[in-house]
Amino acid sequence: MSNRRPCPPSVYHPSVPGLPADNPRVLCQSIPGDWAAALRTLESPRCLKDHPGGTVWRATLLGHDCILKSTPLTSPKRRVQALLRRSPAWKHWRAAHWLYAHGIDTAPPLALLRCSHERSPFECLVLAFLPGGTVLEHLADRDLTPAEEHRLAEAVARLACTLAKQGVRNRDAKPSNLIVTSIDRSAAALAVIDCADLRRVRGSAEHAVAQMLASAFIEPLGCGLRPRRALCARPSTPPPAP
Repeated sequence: MSNRRPCPPSVYHPSVPGLPADNPRVLCQSIPGDWAAALRTLESPRCLKDHPGGTVWRATLLGHDCILKSTPLTSPKRRVQALLRRSPAWKHWRAAHWLYAHGIDTAPPLALLRCSHERSPFECLVLAFLPGGTVLEHLADRDLTPAEEHRLAEAVARLACTLAKQGVRNRDAKPSNLIVTSIDRSAAALAVIDCADLRRVRGSAEHAVAQMLASAFIEPLGCGLRPRRALCARPSTPPPAP
């Protein structure tokens, strides 16, 4: 496997709103608290990812270690989606609760707010921070043994099969969207950190699994991370059939 680092995030785009936010308004929350005041007075958040479609921050709000995903509502389409609760933030909120209801680990959603920055409206989704590296980071760092990588591959396949059996597929099933919550020579566990693109399966469950596994394979290849030959040669117990 190459030791090349993952692809860098997109360069900052001036149209992306920043934090702190002006006039925050809580749309929904799963943990009571004055989230609007906490967001309004937020100081020195750490930017993790920045691109025209939104910005991801890490900060402490109301005593919680949080991830803040801000999505601009600069186009008429986005504003209509927000009004109808079909924007990416609303989709993520509902999908995260669906995952928990079906026993699939994900970053707990804490609050969803509507804000503005320099007169530009945006939505801010507040999620609990999940410790651990992403699958892509582990592959790039080469910090896993072949046996652990094998368990990781099985966990990715098992997650795809679990979603398909529930009639759902993740259209953004990239390794950078999966946190490794635990791993050893016997098993690995994953959590989904970006679930806004969950969709109902159209067609066979087998085809849905193949699509998700293709996404899991293509992103590392694009970053120069090829599977170890030893990993490809090892026999494996097939994941449960969808």
